[in-house]
Amino acid sequence: MPTEISGSTGVNKIQSNAIEHGDLPTGSVLQVLNVVMTTPTAAAIEGWYDITPLVLAITPSSSSSKILVQANVFGGVSNAGWLVAIRIKRGSTVVGATTGLTNNTSGFSWMTQNTYGGKTMSTSFLDSPSTTSATTYQVQYGGPNTSVTTYIGREGDTAAWGAAPTLTLMEIAG
Repeated sequence: MPTEISGSTGVNKIQSNAIEHGDLPTGSVLQVLNVVMTTPTAAAIEGWYDITPLVLAITPSSSSSKILVQANVFGGVSNAGWLVAIRIKRGSTVVGATTGLTNNTSGFSWMTQNTYGGKTMSTSFLDSPSTTSATTYQVQYGGPNTSVTTYIGREGDTAAWGAAPTLTLMEIAG
C-alpha cells in the first residue's frame, strides 16, 4: 500500500531544502563567527585601545537571540608588576564587567606580568542585543601607562609569537 505525505504533516519543509531557524529549540547554536589575529603588536599605551583585527559583526536571526562572545588574547607587558586587561564592546557600549587600569585592582581578565613571558587572558559574555540588525563586537586591551609596553600576541621583547588571539561569536536561539 503506498504512503501518502501531505503538507499538513510538516513534511513540506523538505521541499525548500532548508530547516528554518524558528524550527530549532531554544539554546541551539544558529551561527558561529570567528576571527584570528595573525600579526603580533606592541604599544606603550595608557587606557583602552582596540585590538584592530579582533572585531566581528553578526546579524541575529531573531531579536530574542543571545550572542555568546568569547575572546582569548595572549599578551604581556615590559615592566614587572604591571597589569593589562581585555574587555568587549558592543558598538560603543562595554558589555560584561569592566574595571580601572590601576595596579592591585581586582576585576575581570586581568593579567599581571613579572617577566617578558606572556599569559593568555580570556573573557566570555552572554549578550542580549535584542535586535535583528548587524551588531559589532570589538576586543579592547588596556595598558597601565606610556612607560610600559603592552604586547599582544607575543612574548614581550623577544618578538616570539605566542598563542594567536581570537574572537568568537555564537548566536544562540532564544
